Amino acid sequence: MTKPVFTSKPVLLTVGATDFEFTPTVQDANNYTNDMMPNNKVAPAYTYLTRTVKADQKDALTELLDTVPGLTIELYATVSNASKGGIEISLKK
Repeated sequence: MTKPVFTSKPVLLTVGATDFEFTPTVQDANNYTNDMMPNNKVAPAYTYLTRTVKADQKDALTELLDTVPGLTIELYATVSNASKGGIEISLKK
């Protein structure tokens, strides 16, 4: 089995012209899931991203998340998927 990325290296993304480095953990992912409510999907994703981004990049990320509609959910999905390191799940018959 391939070791998930979040246990070995950060997730690096470029948003516009700015590079961001995220270091999500299993606990971050679990906290996101625990915070999800039927009427509250953006706030847990926002918290996940701002907690896992490199500290000196937090202000720049927050500015983007606060000004670009839909970016929070899209960026969360990208970081979350990348942190799994390409692990795929398939159903066996």
